[in-house]
Amino acid sequence: MEDRINKERKFWDSFAKRYDKNRKKSGTNEAYKNLFKIFKEDIAGIENLLETATGTGLISLQLSSLVSEITAIDLSPEMLKIAQEKARKQEVVNINFREGDICNLDFPNNFFDAAIASNVLHLLFEPGKAMQEIKRVVKPGGTVIIPTYCHGENLQSHFFSRCMNIMGFRARTRWSVVSFQEFVKENGFEIVRQEILKGAIPMVYLVAMDSGSKENGTQNHQNTNINTSSQQP
Repeated sequence: MEDRINKERKFWDSFAKRYDKNRKKSGTNEAYKNLFKIFKEDIAGIENLLETATGTGLISLQLSSLVSEITAIDLSPEMLKIAQEKARKQEVVNINFREGDICNLDFPNNFFDAAIASNVLHLLFEPGKAMQEIKRVVKPGGTVIIPTYCHGENLQSHFFSRCMNIMGFRARTRWSVVSFQEFVKENGFEIVRQEILKGAIPMVYLVAMDSGSKENGTQNHQNTNINTSSQQP
């Protein structure tokens, strides 16, 4: 297990300096602009937010003005160095960047008001373990936001997924939108709402909460609010 974690860390460390440049070249900028707009609807006013797999801090830095305090973790120290430098240049002081493993979170139970795990679950060997850790550290009734690329949605997404695999970005789970919904429910979450961002590899923006803390049955996955919009590949 430790060897696997070290291998993952070394991969992301080696890619850190090219990460932002490659993301811009990949054509996902517009998708992330749409994502930020949706995020703001769900996290504005939150006191204590966890972002897992923050990378170079793209999401946390964009949302920092809406949240009192953000803890942003990543497996890669080199990614975190870039994130910290961005925060310094932007004079953002309410983000605590620290090294951490989404599958083994170093926080007490019921610690955060909300958590974000953006486009990371499909990359993990044990995504279910990550979901259980997120559930553990988020307070009962807290918001969990998990935008995820669905590499297994259709033939086109499979093709682009294979291309990304050649580049080193291996999707270890190729969910469709429906199978990802089932994965979330199987891990003890209720889906509050979702939006599907169309693209070469569709992204499902999904908001969930611990099904054990659902109040009076007011949220029901059968009545999930589903919207679709478009994004770049």
